[in-house]
Amino acid sequence: MGIKEFVQESAAIKAGLWAGKTFSLHALRSLARFIAKVISARQSSNLVRTIKANQWVVTGERLNKAELQEQAQRVLTSQTISLAEYYYYYQHPEEGRNLIRLTPAAERAFDGIRDQKIPTFILGPHIGNFDFFMMALSWINVPLYVLAYPNPSNAYKEQNKLREAVGITVNPISFSAFRGAKKALKEGYALATGIDRPLDNPEDSKYKPVFFGRPAAIPTFYARLCLETGAIAHVACGSRQEDGTFIIDASPPIIMEARDDLMEENLVNVAKVLEPTEAFIRKHASDWSMFYPVWPEVQPLIKNIL
Repeated sequence: MGIKEFVQESAAIKAGLWAGKTFSLHALRSLARFIAKVISARQSSNLVRTIKANQWVVTGERLNKAELQEQAQRVLTSQTISLAEYYYYYQHPEEGRNLIRLTPAAERAFDGIRDQKIPTFILGPHIGNFDFFMMALSWINVPLYVLAYPNPSNAYKEQNKLREAVGITVNPISFSAFRGAKKALKEGYALATGIDRPLDNPEDSKYKPVFFGRPAAIPTFYARLCLETGAIAHVACGSRQEDGTFIIDASPPIIMEARDDLMEENLVNVAKVLEPTEAFIRKHASDWSMFYPVWPEVQPLIKNIL
């Protein structure tokens, strides 16, 4: 069984939980670094090539072959350490809670949800430890109704069980999930979803907003859902610091605009969201754990440096 096949099975989750319970955090981080080196050494693998193509775009389309190789290893190291830490802190929550720090913007965003009951949609790029980020929001009493990937693999289903165990309501995207989302907003929950994973069938995408200067078949449904419910949006993410703390940041509130032309309406509102999203990803490029081709046309363009 290859690496990709393994992580798509629930066995990967069970192995992570076992390791997080059995080993020290130091040992887990060391193991994660070793695993990242092994994976990144497979330069011809689809995973590594996809990481390189995505990173080439978000770092300004100027990295050379050696720089791309180094960047891919940084991304993989960040992600494997993030996974190790997540499984550790999931079972040692008292240690994880002590690491959380909020920027003033994040404080205002989450106070608005908890204390002022402002209908809010949290939109998260896959930066750093995405699962730890959501778990941290649950720890600081931000009630979440998550709209998740619509066709979950066995591993995704197991991940969703872990999320639900810490109080996060997870719903694969569907019409019934959208109805539930509207009800959840009225009950004081914040909606949350990832916004940078490309759709499974890009050719079927009705809207392809410009993302880092290139059209991308990424989710846009949140714009219409915000308009229908009156919810504001915040782009938010968390990043690990050198001292081990976990900083959670958020954009200012984003208010969607209604337009007569639905295409224009969607693209205008999604652009408002993608602007701070791009800023966060640029700032944390080596922590952007996006392992699906956001821009499929890029790999053929840069095949000489992959």
